[in-house]
Amino acid sequence: MGQTSTMPQRVFVDANVLFSRTLRDWLFLLRIESQGDLFHIHTTWDVITEAGARLRDKHSHASGSLVSDLVEKCQAIFDDIITSYPGGAVQGLNDQEDWHVHHAAEASQAHILLTEDTGFTSDETFYETYTCDEFFVEISTSAPAVVQQVVNFQAKYWAKRNGKPLPVALREARCPEFAGIVQTHLQRLAQLK
Repeated sequence: MGQTSTMPQRVFVDANVLFSRTLRDWLFLLRIESQGDLFHIHTTWDVITEAGARLRDKHSHASGSLVSDLVEKCQAIFDDIITSYPGGAVQGLNDQEDWHVHHAAEASQAHILLTEDTGFTSDETFYETYTCDEFFVEISTSAPAVVQQVVNFQAKYWAKRNGKPLPVALREARCPEFAGIVQTHLQRLAQLK
């Protein structure tokens, strides 16, 4: 993570991160396990609404709790949900659908914009853009014990539900490098048994 300060990094989270159950779970669990010492997470109601709409589109037959559970988790875990930020065109950002994300990230004074979208790179921004794979790898470098604790929790949780192996789910969520790190943690865990 770009800054070397001991202050937690301010991370603005885009809708495509919240839309993915795998990415959302890892982000939230890493935030909880690190107790905010490493990073704080921020977003907007617009981003949460966008993630909820995409979830509803993908799971049109799901109950109302699909979106309400997402909203409740966001309210409980996000350090701040930004409600006021400017609008308007953003020079160098062609996707108009992402203009609000840029404005909100800057209004939140984010050090990092966490997104799976491309096109946010610009010399004009005050934040660095990270994919989840890049961000999770950075967390594993700076706080491997935090990642190990989340791996332990995730392994137990998904084993009870016959879920996908953690590395497989992470690769499918476009986190191949972090999947390799998680695989190493799982191997270490298996050796302790």
